[in-house]
Amino acid sequence: MDVEAEVRYLNAEWRDRAEVPVVGDRETRRANTTKHRVVVHDARAGLASGEIDLDTNGFALLQHESAVAEFRDDDEVRRVYYPEIVALARAATGAAEVLITQHVLRTEDTSDFNKAYARFLHCDYTLHDPRDTARRALSRRGFALADYADREFAWYNAWQPFDHPAVKNPLTVVDASTVDLDEVLDYHYTGYGATGRSAMPLYNPDHRFYYVPRMATHELLLMKQLDTRVGRSTLCPHTSFDIPSSDDDTPPRRSIEVRMMAVFDP
Repeated sequence: MDVEAEVRYLNAEWRDRAEVPVVGDRETRRANTTKHRVVVHDARAGLASGEIDLDTNGFALLQHESAVAEFRDDDEVRRVYYPEIVALARAATGAAEVLITQHVLRTEDTSDFNKAYARFLHCDYTLHDPRDTARRALSRRGFALADYADREFAWYNAWQPFDHPAVKNPLTVVDASTVDLDEVLDYHYTGYGATGRSAMPLYNPDHRFYYVPRMATHELLLMKQLDTRVGRSTLCPHTSFDIPSSDDDTPPRRSIEVRMMAVFDP
């Protein structure tokens, strides 16, 4: 079922400014973003038919029954879930290697801005010089950069509910084929004490929003966040949003997201 919702975009004032906006808490989020009302389309039929796909629209729905017993146990997630996600991502993308960078749990607990629902449209990486982003990721792991000089790279976010289906506060994504990359600007994310850059889109009425209603715990949304390959989707902005018809007694959404870099053979 399609729904109407409010989502936060980067303020239009940043389009022509030399400096970069900062978001790292609720105050800076409110100061630098503006709510816009949009229609969020049910993606299930398009995903099932193949009308929506990862390298055109920037996202795919995969089936994955994890062996993780407790997602709040970081050690278990790294030991069990990381290898599951690596295998799943390689199969879905054809990548030769997949390197996981981090995971984040999102729950109804609002005490930590970094782990609360992300209530503004964003992309996980800057668009500026993705090959440098790849080099830095490889260097941190001690890999020989010369071995990867002719490789292509893509970055993904794997998003999956746990405990129960995601009914309240689900995730919406923007169809990558409707995003003008010139309207995606850098911002500084300062949560966790970070100093790096990510990206946020400016409002465009041509953006087409999708979500997966009542996403089950055995379903996983794989989203493109950056890609060096030509002729494929580059990124898929995403945000949490409120379902207007959610019942008060519906349990709040709990989800895990895993960010990763995929390496492709020449």
